[in-house]
Parts: sequence; structure tokens; C-alpha cells
Amino acid sequence: MTGRDTAVSPVVGVMLMLAITVMIAAIVSAAAGGLSGTGKKAPSAILDITIYASKDYGGYSLPSLIIKHISGNVLATKDLQIITYYRTPSGTTVKGNLSGQYAVSGDDDWGTYKLNKYSGVLFINDKNRFESDTLQDSDKGNANWFGNASATFRPGDIIVTPAQYCGPNDPHNTGMEYLFPGVNLKDPTEFPAGSVVTVKIIHTPSGQIIYDKDVVIV
Repeated sequence: MTGRDTAVSPVVGVMLMLAITVMIAAIVSAAAGGLSGTGKKAPSAILDITIYASKDYGGYSLPSLIIKHISGNVLATKDLQIITYYRTPSGTTVKGNLSGQYAVSGDDDWGTYKLNKYSGVLFINDKNRFESDTLQDSDKGNANWFGNASATFRPGDIIVTPAQYCGPNDPHNTGMEYLFPGVNLKDPTEFPAGSVVTVKIIHTPSGQIIYDKDVVIV
């Protein structure tokens, strides 16, 4: 073997190693691309959330929450999870969690929304689109309740708590009580305007967050 031959052998070896490395990288990249392609893609939407310390409902006022769909994709509420974090003025941190369709009952001191009547914690407030009444005799659900398969959240829609049904005798918002467990919402010092609620909305099939903001109570 000549000196020239011995110089060529290491070069060939290096080239083979580089070729193998490139092939392995290509295989790994293709596999990773295939895995990412099978994942769920989160919808895109612009939402606006307003939280009220006290909102007038014609003769009585209550804490309430409104979600507006400004623009973007139609959202299936059955695929959404709403998480709220709130630190009370007294220093207690409270976490609320709404996932799926959940019923809250009324109060016998009220008119139509009594103990044997049920509403969703949140519902799409569109009587033209949903013919059946929000209040139901059963806790099994309704087409406009958040979490129902029929409750698709479209641009222009609003989602509300059942505050409009909760009074005027001894009013308290059952939907807000679910979203803010343990908070004395009747005490204005425990849920005052100017306080902050962190709200996250998660698209559960993809696991991606589609809304994450600190909302100032008004």
C-alpha cells in the first residue's frame, strides 16, 4: 500500500460516517414529523371576558361573568376547559374549574329558577338559535349549556352565568359560586372591583391554551 492509499482510507471512513449521520438525522426528523402530524390542532379565536363585581339585572345586582366570541374559529364548548384563579383580599387563593356540562340548581325564593330547576354554570345566551329554555327540570343538560355537544361557540355569541334568573329575593349567582368556590360573593369586600382573576381556557383535545389573561373585575 502506498502513502497515497493510506491517506485515502481515513477520508473514505469520514465520508461514510457523515453519510450515516445524515441518514439517521433524516429518519429521526421524518419520524418526529409523522408524530406531530397526528396531534390535534387547537382552534384559533379572539375572546373577550368581562367579570363584574356587581351587575344590574333589573331590580337586583350580582357578580357575573360574560365571555364574548369576537372572531375566529367556531369553538365546541365540550372541548373546552375553563380555569379561574382568584386571590381574595384576605389572602386566600381560589381555583375554579369547569370542564364539560355541569348543572347548578336554583333557589325556592326565586321565581322560575327554583330548587327543582337547573341551569348550566355557563350557557350561550341566544334564544333565537336555541329554542328550548335554558332552565330545565333535569340536570342532564340542555343544548345551550356550556359543555353540551350542541353548544358551539360562534363569532358574535356570548356565554353568560345564570344571573338573570337568580333573584330578586335573596339573589346569589349559582354559576359564579361554582367558578369561585368558597368565595363569599355576597360580601362586596371579598370580590371587589379592581381585583384580578386569572382566566385560562384550554382546548382539551390538543392540550393547548387558547386564552390566558389576567381579567380585572369591573
